[in-house]
Amino acid sequence: MGGDGLFEKVMPVIPDRSKPPSRTSTAIDLVRETGDVTDLPACDSRFHYVPPWRVAALETLAEKVLPPVADLAARYSAAGRMEDLITADETATLMDACAFVRLRGARDGCTLAFGGLPPELTEYGRRERMTVRAALECVGWFDANQRHLTTVDIAPGRPAGAQPVDGALYGAELARRYDPARQVTERFNDVLRAFAKEFLGTRRVLELGAGTGRVGRNIAPFAGSYAGIEASHAMISAGRRYGLDVRHGDMMAMPFETGSFDAVVEHESIDFCTEPLLAATETERVLSLGGQFYRVELETAPAAGISRLQEEITARLAKLSGGVFPYWTKGQRRRVHQWLTGRGFAHRRIRLARWNETRSLRNWLQGLVNASYPSFSGVDEQTAESVCLELASAASMGDLDTTWDGEVGVVVHQYEAVDRCCSSHRPGRRLV
Repeated sequence: MGGDGLFEKVMPVIPDRSKPPSRTSTAIDLVRETGDVTDLPACDSRFHYVPPWRVAALETLAEKVLPPVADLAARYSAAGRMEDLITADETATLMDACAFVRLRGARDGCTLAFGGLPPELTEYGRRERMTVRAALECVGWFDANQRHLTTVDIAPGRPAGAQPVDGALYGAELARRYDPARQVTERFNDVLRAFAKEFLGTRRVLELGAGTGRVGRNIAPFAGSYAGIEASHAMISAGRRYGLDVRHGDMMAMPFETGSFDAVVEHESIDFCTEPLLAATETERVLSLGGQFYRVELETAPAAGISRLQEEITARLAKLSGGVFPYWTKGQRRRVHQWLTGRGFAHRRIRLARWNETRSLRNWLQGLVNASYPSFSGVDEQTAESVCLELASAASMGDLDTTWDGEVGVVVHQYEAVDRCCSSHRPGRRLV
């Protein structure tokens, strides 16, 4: 699943940079201003290309979906008995609201769209009537995934003993599986360190979506200062072993002062947030004048047989998990690129390195081996590995320890804030 070749030409969508993005408006206004049409490849039996939010869906969220959930939150947040049951109608309303956020509105027009509820809520979805405690858990999940879109915060007080709410994608189980399935060679680490030495030295650096720390641990030692932001409590806990300064928060509404960083770095994380354009506006806000935004991409080109095997395994795991594999990246990279260049950021594609690598089949398959993708969270590790072994054997590719040659590369897309209307201009205050 490589890059989608979006950077060959610049297509400005907001040519008037003298007007900063309105941070008092909602995602509805931002999407309306930039346009919500994105070219996507047709979905097939294996992949569902998740499109961006559309204006109509955002309006429905704000005007029709949100109010009854807010009423429910207000009604039960002060309830004394957490094990009392809410009504069947209230349960259905809450489940429908969570599914709407998950699917970005009415299955976003695709009959292949993945399941309507995230794994952490599916247990509640099977109940005709849920407890007040469960309802508040669902309200918390819904609010965590909608409040940056509507600027309305309805989060109730958390019940005693409740765990922190993680975002739509990364929970504790996925965080546990994530790193073991994504082994990188020392060559990859060396490339990141060389990048940090050349581009980040002495600078104030922010990493978006710091995750378990596999990028941050390589760049932090060479930066003037380093801070990360991560929405998942579980991922932050997993990355603490590297001693990184990572703050819990959302890249769509960052808890940092305007102009407080000289460089912002992200590695395949902004595509997965609820609305990448909101993250882009926040990136512009926290960058100092003349700062750079670096998008780091890992490109892999294994043997052709492995590429086919990856698709077959993906299709099987998708079937086992009750849906298809949702691919967020298609379309999102185009939107972010167009927005940044339209705001006056100068773009430069930098190939840091490309090399031949011999890996085990297990390492080429990465997260498929233990189903460490959000879409496959319903598949246990043993089942995922059995599927990989079965299909590899059927393709006469040996076991998972068989070695294969391929190519690996690291590319950086640099966006530099060079076009400002005046030296004192800064984007407005953050959204929330």
